[in-house]
Amino acid sequence: MKTDSYIFFGSAFLALSLLLKFMTPLDIYILKVLNSLMFSEFFFSYFTEIGNGLICLAIISPILSYVSYKSNLNSIKIQTLVFTCIGAGLIVKVLKELTFIFAMRPAYYKFTDVTFLEPIFLYSSFPSGHAATILSLFFVWIFLAFNKKEFRFKALAIFLLLSFALLVSLSRVVVAAHWLSDVLGSIALAFFMLKIIQLKVFKNLLHESKFANYFSFFLIGLSWLYLLTTGTLY
Repeated sequence: MKTDSYIFFGSAFLALSLLLKFMTPLDIYILKVLNSLMFSEFFFSYFTEIGNGLICLAIISPILSYVSYKSNLNSIKIQTLVFTCIGAGLIVKVLKELTFIFAMRPAYYKFTDVTFLEPIFLYSSFPSGHAATILSLFFVWIFLAFNKKEFRFKALAIFLLLSFALLVSLSRVVVAAHWLSDVLGSIALAFFMLKIIQLKVFKNLLHESKFANYFSFFLIGLSWLYLLTTGTLY
């Protein structure tokens, strides 16, 4: 797939997300349907946090980098994945600040027939940070690790990986933390991240810089320290 295709698909998902955002009754209906699938608050309290930026930075990124290094796939430098997590997080932060006036979370509307999972947030809904991070991370890793690699069950492996990332993303709607329109916006951001990592200006940073490599491990260490001291993993 050419890089221009990522811009096209990103733009398409962004347009779809904004369209759904302004079709409030439909967004509410989808929210309630998916929320009814929350069979266990205990399970979803952990499953949905897989997309947490700190979890992706401290755990998911090192795992993906290690798997690519130890397998027959293309080896992906840790700084590439750390850059993806941080980049997605910064873009989400900017978008949330720009849209907080009209992009309220489901809890803002105080639905009586929706089960909300703690913690409950009211504002800055668009896009979903959890979904954007996990989707960007998996999109980038799959694109780089599987590039020009042909093997049996390649399509199945990609399908399963993307399905996992998508399920984690949709869990944000299941737990009523976000709307489907927010997740669609996150998919758009993930496609844009695929374009961003291919910009020549980032070539040295993502693939060659030793400083970026060491600094990435430093950030991972800080993430682990925060997770352990705050009890996030317990």
